[in-house]
Amino acid sequence: MVRDGTAHSRLDERLIERCEDIPQDPEPGAYVVIDTMHFSNTVIELLARGAAHVHVPEERGEEFDYRAAHPDALIGGGRTAEYDPEDGYDFFNSPSYVEDIDVEGRPVSMTSTNGGRTVATLRERGGEDVDVFVGAPLNARAIGRFLRRTDHRVHLVCAGYQGEIAIEDHVGAALISRYLDGMPPAETEIQLFSEQLETAKGPDYVRKNAIRRRDVREYAMNVNGRREIPQLSGDSLVRTRATPRSASGERGLAD
Repeated sequence: MVRDGTAHSRLDERLIERCEDIPQDPEPGAYVVIDTMHFSNTVIELLARGAAHVHVPEERGEEFDYRAAHPDALIGGGRTAEYDPEDGYDFFNSPSYVEDIDVEGRPVSMTSTNGGRTVATLRERGGEDVDVFVGAPLNARAIGRFLRRTDHRVHLVCAGYQGEIAIEDHVGAALISRYLDGMPPAETEIQLFSEQLETAKGPDYVRKNAIRRRDVREYAMNVNGRREIPQLSGDSLVRTRATPRSASGERGLAD
């Protein structure tokens, strides 16, 4: 926001630090779910690769029911110790893993302990006046500029990790908020944010497995690498094509 020609940061006003902090009766507005490792980036990548939509079930395991009703669907779930999908699933929560599956034009169903649960919580508690989006450093500029055009209040909802604050989600919120406020970070700042993301889950996280290393270095650290903006429509996340809803409730087509 610009007041008297001076940019003003509103991050503190927008931030919800964990899924557990979502109000029982959320006020009208736009809510951006941020789960930087790995739900947000997996959803963004699935839509970037042409998935028809990403259905978010209430609980893990309900993906099988969804596939029974939609035989062409791909479903994502847990992973094995060898970083393969658990039995019956086509992929797991990893943006770099879904690089190698053909999702073009197909429906997808997946959730996660943190990001997926946060989407489902907002879907359950929010009414028609609550719009739910998915964001991350990966699409920070795109979603920040998109929602800058709304006169509704924007909330940045960090999913957190097992009920605790997740540093990487707060980094995503800070980046998105900068674009919302018309205060885009300089390249040097982006580099600093990116470096923080590499070690946000601990210095050894990128050494766990080549897939996790790519998830962090090619996706989590790839600030502004994608333009896709996932938005909740019914039970599924879709690639939005509409401009944000105004206070009057009207929408237009995206640029």
